[in-house]
Amino acid sequence: MVNSDPLQGKMLYAFGTSVVNGHAAQRSFVEDIAEAHGMPDEKYCINGATMRIVPDSDPVIDIVHQVQNAPAAKPDFIVFDGIANDAYDKVTNDPQVLGQVTDGYTDPLDPATYCGAFETVCQTLATKYQGAHILYITTHKTPARTLAAQQTLHDVSVTICQKWSLPVCDIYNESGLNAFLPAYQHDYSYDNTDAHGSNHAHGGTGTHPNADGYRLFYDPLITAALTALADR
Repeated sequence: MVNSDPLQGKMLYAFGTSVVNGHAAQRSFVEDIAEAHGMPDEKYCINGATMRIVPDSDPVIDIVHQVQNAPAAKPDFIVFDGIANDAYDKVTNDPQVLGQVTDGYTDPLDPATYCGAFETVCQTLATKYQGAHILYITTHKTPARTLAAQQTLHDVSVTICQKWSLPVCDIYNESGLNAFLPAYQHDYSYDNTDAHGSNHAHGGTGTHPNADGYRLFYDPLITAALTALADR
């Protein structure tokens, strides 16, 4: 019998922040989707990771280094996020830290800036894992950051993905999860695990989705996006 699930058995790599890693419970949409579709997965995402290389950071957990240090073996799919730990006015309001999108594909990139780091990640993923299906995940709106800072980084990130021909799963605009709404913040995010160490807790600051937050708002859109890529 022919397997009708195009994701079945496909290797998935995941890079990024605690939203991809799953925060305190270390369970996110990655495990949800991998378990549902029998996908082996490797997570290189780290709680607190910035997109930018931050000088004198200890430990070094930025997404640029995550991608550079990951194994060379090519997976079938790659997902990554960013924004959460860079979405501060000191980044978005300072051109020297925000940086700018370069004009070409061979221009020098400054990974100490957000734009330079994001382009470095896109370039590295596209060349290191040539032929893999790469998907950028924009994360939901959270009251733990200013909306202006999130919007700035969302927009420039999508622009960079378009430049590098990488598809985007736009949780930020299309998922329905807006944690600025108090009921959504309470019901779909958590800060500390429940008594069993899982992500079924509630009442968070809005940054980290709980089990329901992933199940309702992340898993369906990301599954659909990965399936669409697999069908190409």
